[in-house]
Amino acid sequence: MARRYTEIDGEGAAWGLAGFVASIVLGVALRPVRSSVDLESVVIVYVIIVVLCAIVGGRLAGMSAALSAALAYNFFFTTPYETLRINSWGQVLTVVLLFVAGALASVSGRAGRRARVEAREEAEALRLLVAVNLAVASGGRDADRVAAEGLRDLLRARTVLVTRTEPAGERVVAAAGEAGGRPDLDGLPHLDEEGRIPPGHRRSVGGTLVLPAEGAVVDLVHDGRRVGSLVVLPERDRPLLRTTRMAIAATAHALATAG
Repeated sequence: MARRYTEIDGEGAAWGLAGFVASIVLGVALRPVRSSVDLESVVIVYVIIVVLCAIVGGRLAGMSAALSAALAYNFFFTTPYETLRINSWGQVLTVVLLFVAGALASVSGRAGRRARVEAREEAEALRLLVAVNLAVASGGRDADRVAAEGLRDLLRARTVLVTRTEPAGERVVAAAGEAGGRPDLDGLPHLDEEGRIPPGHRRSVGGTLVLPAEGAVVDLVHDGRRVGSLVVLPERDRPLLRTTRMAIAATAHALATAG
C-alpha cells in the first residue's frame, strides 16, 4: 500500500530536505549580489522551489520546504543580514507570505493527487461492477468468482472471499488471493450497506481512512434474509476512499441477488 499513499501524499520527506538544501544554496549563491538583486524575483524563485517540493514530495515536504524557504529568505535577504531578526514590517510580511504561499501549495497539491487517484479508482470500480452485474445477469454462476477476483485486484487485497449460507453452514464458494483458512466472520468488523466502517474500528493514516487491518465483512442480504458474506482481508493500512467503499457495497448488493 506504500504506492497508494505515495500517489496521494507524495514521494515523502526527502523532498523537504531537498527544499532546505535548495533554499540554502540559493541564498549562498546570491549573497554577493543581494544588495542589488530584485528581491521580488528572489521570492518567486523560493516559491517555485516550495511548489516543486510540494508537487513531488507531498504535504509534509511542501510544508518543510516552505519553512526552509521563509527562514533562508529571512537569513540571507532581510536586514540585518545573516540573522533571523527583521527590522521592518514590510520584510516581516514578505517572509510570512512566502511561508503561506508554500503551505497553500502543499495542501492544493495533495488535493490534486487525491482527485487523480479517486478518478482512476472510480474507473476501475465501474469496470468491476459491470463485470459482476453481467455475471449475475447471465445466471449468477460465475458472479462470486468474478467479484472475488475483481475486488482483490481493485483493493490490492491479500484475500477476498465470498461465502454462501447453506443449511449445513457457511461455505466459501469463491476465493482470490492468499490461501488460508476461513476467518472468523463474527470477529471481523461488519461494514454497513454503504460500505461504512462501524464506530470503534475507524482509523486513519495521514488523514485518509483505512480499512480495518484485520479485515472486514459485508453481509449479503436478499429479501431481508442473509444469504452469505463478502469478506475482504486487506493489505495493512489500505486507503478506504469513498469510491472504494461504495464499490465494496455495490458488489455485495449485486452478489446478494445472484445464486
